[in-house]
Amino acid sequence: MRLLRPWLALLLLALWALSATALADKVPGEPLRRSYDSDQTRAKPGHLALATSPDGELFTGNNEGVLRFNGIDWRLTTLPGRSPARALATGSDGLVYVGGYDTFGRLAPDGQGGLVYEELLDAAGLLGDQRHLGFVYQVIAAEDGIWFRTDERLYFLPGEGGKARHWPLGEDVRSFYLVDGQLLARIEGRGLVRFDPQRGSFELLPGGEALANVPLPAVLSHEDGLLLVARDGLHVASPQGLRRLEGPASRLLDGRRSYTARELDDGTIVVGTLDGELIRFDRDLVVRENLDLGSYAVIELTIDREGGLWVATENDLLRLSLPSRWSLLGDSQDIAGNPQDFEWHDGVLWLATSQGIQRLQPSQDGQPRAERLPWTEYEGYALHSTDAGLLMGVREGLLVLEPGEREPRSLFRHPHHGVYAMLPSTFRPDRLYALSGPNLMLLRLEAGRWQLGQTIPLEGLSLSGIEESAEGELWMGDTRGPVQRWRIDLDTGEVLGRRSYDDAQGLVVNRQFGTSVLRFEGSIRATSGDRSFRLEGDAFVPDLAPPATLVERTNELAVEETPLGDYAYTSRELWHRAPGEQEWRPLYPGGRGLGGYSYLRVGRDGVLRIATWTGLLQYDPAESQAATQPLQLGMELVTARNEQGQKLSLPTRTDAEHPVTVPAGHSLTLRFAMVSMESGAEFRYLLHGVTPGWSEWADRDLFIRALPAGDYALEVQARTGTGRQPAAMTYRFRVLPRWHEQWWVRGLGLLALLGAGVLAALWGVRLRTERFLADNRRLEARIAERTHELEDANRRLAEMATEDALTGVSNRRALENGLRREWYRCLDQRRPLSVLMIDVDHFKSYNDAHGHLEGDVQLRGIAQRLAREHDPQRELLARYGGEEFALLLPGVHLAEATRRAEAIRLAIAASDAGMTVSIGVAGAVPEVQAEPDSLLRRADAALYAAKRAGRNRVATDAG
Repeated sequence: MRLLRPWLALLLLALWALSATALADKVPGEPLRRSYDSDQTRAKPGHLALATSPDGELFTGNNEGVLRFNGIDWRLTTLPGRSPARALATGSDGLVYVGGYDTFGRLAPDGQGGLVYEELLDAAGLLGDQRHLGFVYQVIAAEDGIWFRTDERLYFLPGEGGKARHWPLGEDVRSFYLVDGQLLARIEGRGLVRFDPQRGSFELLPGGEALANVPLPAVLSHEDGLLLVARDGLHVASPQGLRRLEGPASRLLDGRRSYTARELDDGTIVVGTLDGELIRFDRDLVVRENLDLGSYAVIELTIDREGGLWVATENDLLRLSLPSRWSLLGDSQDIAGNPQDFEWHDGVLWLATSQGIQRLQPSQDGQPRAERLPWTEYEGYALHSTDAGLLMGVREGLLVLEPGEREPRSLFRHPHHGVYAMLPSTFRPDRLYALSGPNLMLLRLEAGRWQLGQTIPLEGLSLSGIEESAEGELWMGDTRGPVQRWRIDLDTGEVLGRRSYDDAQGLVVNRQFGTSVLRFEGSIRATSGDRSFRLEGDAFVPDLAPPATLVERTNELAVEETPLGDYAYTSRELWHRAPGEQEWRPLYPGGRGLGGYSYLRVGRDGVLRIATWTGLLQYDPAESQAATQPLQLGMELVTARNEQGQKLSLPTRTDAEHPVTVPAGHSLTLRFAMVSMESGAEFRYLLHGVTPGWSEWADRDLFIRALPAGDYALEVQARTGTGRQPAAMTYRFRVLPRWHEQWWVRGLGLLALLGAGVLAALWGVRLRTERFLADNRRLEARIAERTHELEDANRRLAEMATEDALTGVSNRRALENGLRREWYRCLDQRRPLSVLMIDVDHFKSYNDAHGHLEGDVQLRGIAQRLAREHDPQRELLARYGGEEFALLLPGVHLAEATRRAEAIRLAIAASDAGMTVSIGVAGAVPEVQAEPDSLLRRADAALYAAKRAGRNRVATDAG
């Protein structure tokens, strides 16, 4: 652990193993969400209906038609007359049925991976004026067919080709509900009724008159009958009548403008309102969440195959992870500032943030709000919960809130040096270490109250991690130097011994980073720069095992051992090892875009919390998790193209016995397919016998140049943004030989060659001398020609090996070779070396909006503009990957490199490209102990800083 480790691990394990904490003691966070607006869907705002297909695709009824989403692309299918798609439902045949204006029908496959709208008015037997339907407000899928409801009539189309039926409706008929095989409706002024298709009549349910004038957004199954979500609260309908349910959820819904409702996989209910609220409650009517989604009305709800809840509003679409063990506390809970530390104490979540001390208390309405407490005017740094009270480190000192008290007691005050970290002694429960500026303070527990003990000067230590390995034995990292071990008498505060561990004890100290310590599996670990070490005996040895080998930024590594398993993390990576297992797995709680992990802890309530750049992540093991269906990986399209540009569509499915046949001389374009609503899908491939190993993770499009004749197997893997992976797939294909590679053609050629050889031998007998001389001359000419061809081929190969095929600038391989060459040259000459990492802003959005071909054109233009901004004789411009470029500047100091970067940024921004770039700058005079790649990593870190600061700017590495 870095500066704070819980010492009540056994207690936490016991708490977690017990049954879930009462919901009233929970502090629910916001479910992790993703928003899709018109920029992503490329359609008008306003979504009216939702449905999912059996293969997991999402369908949205929109003002422009039906939107289809496979997790990557949005595609629009229009209806006759550009009608809005007012209602959707998925039939038992797996097809999506649609209701629009003066039309209803279904979406059927077109045989080319797309969908076509098939109108069903003829199937319903509608002629002439009967087709003037107006809006089809509801489409209801039943086991035996589909119901379509308009203002004036109700239509039923049986699924087995039977005769369609329809019935007139009065203007007082409101919504229909299909529950447990029976079709219900609410009639204004009459109440809740059952529809009898045989008689075409409505029968009032017992007690149904209670809803005669109460809007009824939803009817759901319930253990006692039917659960009615009404504007005045919740009711249960049974054969004995209608009964209003009492409880927090029912009281909360009373008077709300509820509009739609849905039961989730865990049995909880979500209700959407016209005021943009989403309220979730359980069967006991306890409110779990009360979410404010904005000012737009919630129109429709549905659940995808991965358990995600989709919300259609008047403006945009939202996908929420609900139910989910992961949630986020932040702005929605009025948390002010960035969380520095957090602790569950006395049934309340306490926060130490850059804006002071705050607390979040559970609430029955599902909307906890942070309360900022007036106990400090400045920052809150550290928290630690004990039975004797909550200890709070603040900028002005150290406070303790004792049991039953409303105001904290001050243990220590100082105008400049507050307590920024605390570490409870593992070996003395009545002792605690507190770090305050230049001092280490000992706290002691006397008569059930915490008291300030001795103060020990740190003598210039710039602390980076502190761990206790025995009573009074502390290991401390130092950002300025080696690891130190101190031995302290916990009763007197006397320093009994002090020793440094550096190169002589096996710990190679990188002076640029200093050292940091952590404790894992009972042993002391240390990091310095990009290396990790483990204490063995009285010396350190390289740590070459996980978790040290898992992360890229070893100097940021922190490890926590918790009842939920072991966690290793840096600011950009999070790994988990479950209890009793050996394998570490990466975690992506909010997708790969969420990062900035700064502190992790399991509280006394058994909930894991992680401080991030965007708030406080929560993982509650007692919360239910949405059930997910296995992902399926396949091919969306496979196209072969010859040298003349002619295209040929190939099958997307293969097996070992029937590989796909590819004509000779044809290149392949493949598009992988994996329907997943989780963002950030990535793919990689291995072409056996061609590629040396797995490719890097990339998007779903792959181009393969024309291959020699033979059998090939392309193995493909995929993963979602949260790390879920489907089973790998293999696409097998056979490239046919060219005509001159056929065996019979080669046989004839061999016979012709032998015949020519015999004739040449006979002719040679007659003209031996002349032939010999002529052969010699031809041989010499041929050797000269082949030598020239070989030199030309070698030159072309060298260019291909170091040139990026798309942009024409140097590639990453040339950059790596050039960086090492210039690094050691500058090292010998003691000259500076600088690197610019250049990234095109919002390039992925441009690709999504205009397509990859236009994106390639834009990328080549950017590369040409960058090429004009550098000196190719002394400097090296290379494409680093994707939309990222690197510029190597030998002999250029950091200040001059920053000026050059700003000039490049302004030149790109002022060009007609219509795009901007963010640039990270790093420079140094190379040193023997440093590695060339460190310069690239520093420039890359500065680039990310520029992007976080708003893009279209230059950021310079501070180190």
